[in-house]
Amino acid sequence: MIETLSRMNYGEMMGFVALAGGLLIGFIAVLGGLWTEVRKTEIAAGLKHDMLERGMSAGEIQTVLDAGTHRSGRRATASYSPWCA
Repeated sequence: MIETLSRMNYGEMMGFVALAGGLLIGFIAVLGGLWTEVRKTEIAAGLKHDMLERGMSAGEIQTVLDAGTHRSGRRATASYSPWCA
């Protein structure tokens, strides 16, 4: 591997670095997205567990989890501001 890299000229080396860097960035982006989903799931599970320990019903838990999402049935309305037209 080192022999191959040492035989590359400047242009070939830059192409190799650009390709490797692009693939690395894509790989890190995918891993970051997966990690985010795992953490969201862990946090939601912990919240559900805490609410069950407090004695909340399934309906109450669903209401709390749906609050602020598109499933809540209510949309937040922006307050009037004279600077926004």
